[in-house]
Amino acid sequence: MTGTPTVITYPRAKPRRSRMGAARFACVLLLLAQMTYAQGQEQGAQMQALAVEREMLTTELEQYKSTVDLLQKDGTPPEQSSNPAVRKLALEMVRIKERLIAVTKQELTLLQEQIIQVRQLAENGETPDTPTAGANTAIESKPLRMTTPDYSMAKEEEHVERLHALLSSYYAQLQEAARTLPSEDELAARAAARLDAEKLARIPFNADKVRLNGAEGSTALSQITRRLTDPNIPESRRDIAPICGIRTSLFGALIASERRSLRPVGKNNYVARVRLQPGETTLRIRDDRWEIQLPQNVSARDFLITLYIPPDSPPELHLFAIDDLLAEDNPHIPAWLPADINLTSRSG
Repeated sequence: MTGTPTVITYPRAKPRRSRMGAARFACVLLLLAQMTYAQGQEQGAQMQALAVEREMLTTELEQYKSTVDLLQKDGTPPEQSSNPAVRKLALEMVRIKERLIAVTKQELTLLQEQIIQVRQLAENGETPDTPTAGANTAIESKPLRMTTPDYSMAKEEEHVERLHALLSSYYAQLQEAARTLPSEDELAARAAARLDAEKLARIPFNADKVRLNGAEGSTALSQITRRLTDPNIPESRRDIAPICGIRTSLFGALIASERRSLRPVGKNNYVARVRLQPGETTLRIRDDRWEIQLPQNVSARDFLITLYIPPDSPPELHLFAIDDLLAEDNPHIPAWLPADINLTSRSG
């Protein structure tokens, strides 16, 4: 019997690759979730440690302020106090504020990173305290960070604003202190200059004498070094630079006139490097004036001006040629001198 043969077809088996791919994708999601959780836990621990350190530093700073208030009752800024103990406390307060700035900046950076992560989760339809969605609903991830039930982005952003305000306050306080207190580098330079000055034999000279020779100029610099390293002499503001008017006449005719700012080096001491012409030179600072006579048969030379304005006393000004100072066998070239004074060469 002939007829059309019957063809039996079997349904094709579904490929196992799709199930395996989904499993792998779920594993990747789980791994990423675990890594995100670990990162969040680490950030949380760092933020907590920084917050604790910030609180400890703040408490320590308040204790210093209370001590200063007990010792300094006349309203004078602690940086300008005549009491060495108060000025030492002021230096310690500066160091604490510098550390507070560093800690607050680290805390602020971590907090901002945390907020960015939360926002990224929100864009994906997730929340920081709910499991991350995945292809396999049976797989759940840990939350990004351990949070309280009333966690909100608004509170985190308010915390950011508070930290920014703290940073601004600390920076402002440091800027005010920097107008008076010397930096760490300046303190080290003063100490080095003190050791150098102690090696020099004292050279008698008249404090009222304006123009000095090289040896007297070395002694004048040594005296400034002793003032800068004397803990009993208070600091002075570093943003005050006296203006010196310089006028030189030769044969009755004015040949040079300029105004120069003297650089403050601390404790009411100021210096400046000037180039003077031969003739009669008048130096005027505020209501004080000094007269010097330079030989007419010499060329213009570079001089160093030193000015000391002690409280309730007349100012003391000295002037000496840099070449004369450098010609001495063992001149005192203090480390606290500003770099632009440059005693090794002529000024530009």
